Amino acid sequence: MKKSHAEIASMSNVSRAFWENREFLKNFLKRFLYKAEDIEDVAQEAYMKAYHAEQKNGVERPQAYLFKVAKNIALNELNRKSRQMTDYIEDRIASIPVDGNDSVEDELEAQQSVKLYYEAVASLPKKCRQVFLLRKVNGMSQQEIADHLEISISTVEKHLRNGTKRSRAYIQNCHQSGANGEQRLAQKKSQGRL
Repeated sequence: MKKSHAEIASMSNVSRAFWENREFLKNFLKRFLYKAEDIEDVAQEAYMKAYHAEQKNGVERPQAYLFKVAKNIALNELNRKSRQMTDYIEDRIASIPVDGNDSVEDELEAQQSVKLYYEAVASLPKKCRQVFLLRKVNGMSQQEIADHLEISISTVEKHLRNGTKRSRAYIQNCHQSGANGEQRLAQKKSQGRL
């Protein structure tokens, strides 16, 4: 839909910033979101929030404010989806029927392993974690991740290598720390200090 100069000039500052930068805003949101409908929804929501803020308090730099609002909404959406995925995985694990041969200790160990994996992934640097989760949770190809984040495939590969290596090291370090802690506890018990 094409607007005349007179129509654009009569718009509020936020409306004009949105109208003039809507495609750039959508491309910016592709850094955070994958689906076109999510990008469109976030762009519209950002416009509405920025417009209401302008009507209520005024907005000094409408374009910058609009992009900041859009980024915050996109990050909140990513966090919400991440929590949903975590909840889904936890629900799926909890719904797996326990074999009569599994002991309470086996079940507890499995739950601790999943928790340790979550902690390992959460400990990754932000961009590395984002690439790692897009690949492992969302199942995106390396090319899709590169396009989505506007980075090279070699950078995607680097983040995946580092994510895998760091996650394994984190888990291994925790297992070694746990084993050392169990050995110290057993030693204290045998010496009667516990």
